[in-house]
This record gives sequence, C-alpha cells and structure tokens, in this order.
Amino acid sequence: MTCTILVTGMHFDPVHGNTVDEIRAMGFAQEMVELPLKGESRTPGGCAETMADGVSVFARRFQGSRPDILVIPGDRFDVLPAAIAALPFNFPVAHISGGEVTEGAMDDSIRHALTKFSHLHFPAHEIYGRRIEQLGEEPWRITVAGELGLDMLATFPFMDRKALFEDLSLSQEKPLSILTYHPETVTETSSSDGIAAILGAAREADTQIVITYPNDDPGSGDIIQAIEGVAAERDDWRVYLSLGRSRYLNILRHADCMVGNSSSGIIEAASFTLPVVNVGNRQMGRIMGPNILNVPTFKDEIFEAWRQALSPNFRQSLAHMENPYYSGNGVERILDRLKTVALNARLTNKRFQDVNS
Repeated sequence: MTCTILVTGMHFDPVHGNTVDEIRAMGFAQEMVELPLKGESRTPGGCAETMADGVSVFARRFQGSRPDILVIPGDRFDVLPAAIAALPFNFPVAHISGGEVTEGAMDDSIRHALTKFSHLHFPAHEIYGRRIEQLGEEPWRITVAGELGLDMLATFPFMDRKALFEDLSLSQEKPLSILTYHPETVTETSSSDGIAAILGAAREADTQIVITYPNDDPGSGDIIQAIEGVAAERDDWRVYLSLGRSRYLNILRHADCMVGNSSSGIIEAASFTLPVVNVGNRQMGRIMGPNILNVPTFKDEIFEAWRQALSPNFRQSLAHMENPYYSGNGVERILDRLKTVALNARLTNKRFQDVNS
C-alpha cells in the first residue's frame, strides 16, 4: 500500500505558524495541494470562497491521478471540498471521526455531510458509530477505532516538567494554564465577546498562561486581535501561533489547567487527567470525561471554574479517570480494514439503511 498525504488549508498560513514545515519534517510521502486561503478567510465570504476554490483544486488533482481510496480525517471546512470533488469519480472515501456532535460550530454540519459522502467510517466511540447508523449507513461500513492521536501517547518521548518550563521561560513555582479559544460559528456569541470574557477571567486567575492562536474559522480575526493586544500585558503569559505537536503534548502533560473550547480539551486532555474549563457551546454534544467543567461565556463564571480547576482537590478527584476516547490500537484497526476491504461496486454503491423507530 502506497500512501500519499495531501496537505492543504491553514498548514500553509504564516498566521498559524506555517505548520506545513512540521509535516515535511516527518518524512512521509507528501503532495502539497496548495489551497490559498481566499482573501480574508476569517470572514464568512472568504471561507466560502476558499471552499469553492478547493473543489476545483481537488478535482484537478483527481483528474490527473485518481486514488484507490481517499481517507479524510475530521471535520474542517478545507476537507469537505475533497469529498465533494471525489463524488463524480466514484472512488471510495473513508472518513475518520464521524458521528460526533459539536453544537456551536459549523464543523457539525461538515462532519455529517462527510459521513454521507463516505463509504467507510472510523468513529472514535461506539455512541458515535450508532449515530452514523442513524444517518443511514450500513453497519458493515463502520469500524470503531477510538481517537487515533491517543495511540502515540504510550511511547511519546515526553520532557520532564523542569525542562519544559525552562523551554517556555516560566517559573516552576506557579501553576500553568493553557488557553485556546476558537470562534463559535453557529451561535449568537461573537468571537470578540467570547475572548473578552476569557481574557477578563485570565487577568484575575493566579496562574501562568500559554495562549495559542485560534483556527481560521470566520471570526478568528477578532480573537487574534484581542490576543495580540494582551501579549505583552503580563510577563508570565506566552503567546504562540502554533506550539507544534511535541511542545503541545508536553504542555498538556505538565500544565495544571486548560481553558477555552478546543477539541483537545475534550479528547487529549483526559489522557493526562488535566482539568479543563470548557467555555460556551462550541464543543457541546461531545462525550466528556469528569475533568471537564462546562461554563457559559461569562467572565465571573469562567473565573470561578478556573479557580476550581486549579484546586488540588479537583485534580486529585480525577486520579482514576479513564479517557472515553481511548480504545488502543486504533491505527492498526484502520489499517487492517483499509488493507482488506474489497474496493468494488459493493463498497461504492451505497444503500440507505432505515433505522426502526
């Protein structure tokens, strides 16, 4: 099996750290399908134009070299064009992480749409697998694989706490929080109001803070502007365009708290028993562990949950929790299925399965 990684979207965006360089350094067979973010992609119009351009970009790619099967991870707006472009070519599509619900983000609609474009499904949880069946997909197409990113944690070369704090130029004597906030794209909470409430709570929290940039959803420009405005406000705050995979996982391992609305607070943080203050509705609907404190987007409530999350008693209460997204050997399950499935008309000719009420 020959695997080519098609790299596109915000990986090429300098505002988000040019993470394409990190992908190149991994040494995989790669093909850079450059999809420039159209105009101001952080507006609804720019986002829509980027998606429209993406269909054309992927159509030309598939016309020149048709894959045996296309594997699409996640639910971001820059992967939906690949599925749309693949449809007329009638080759099979496999989707990773379907069946989830995120009530406060347009990713929710994209994710369910990708399920209907796809022929094989690799959800992270049995509940998500059942939701895929509710969308009319036949059970034989579904393989519950767990969250793939968690498989690597058992062998990941983590730094010790002292080395990490020295790398970040932070004090080991004070708690450390990581803050990541993305736009809510289908709710009435504006990005500017949301980040203002979180930064207001941050000013009162007794903690060092590592702040990361948001994704490139519409409204992220307001969040970036607010972050840049406070970047030099405190000497124990650090702002990063992108931490990179290694440094980010090390921070999750050694931080005392996470605040914001990132999916990593729901998924990866549980493997480190890391307390998380989940703000607003972006992630609502996902399965969550006991490390999650859900709060509305109000400064005082965010601060109180932040204070609770930093308390030793709360952290101790999580000592025996398990990550609901970890199943082990998820990568092997997916590879085994991809290697053994027959790439024939039975796979590509989908039948809608009705679910009895």
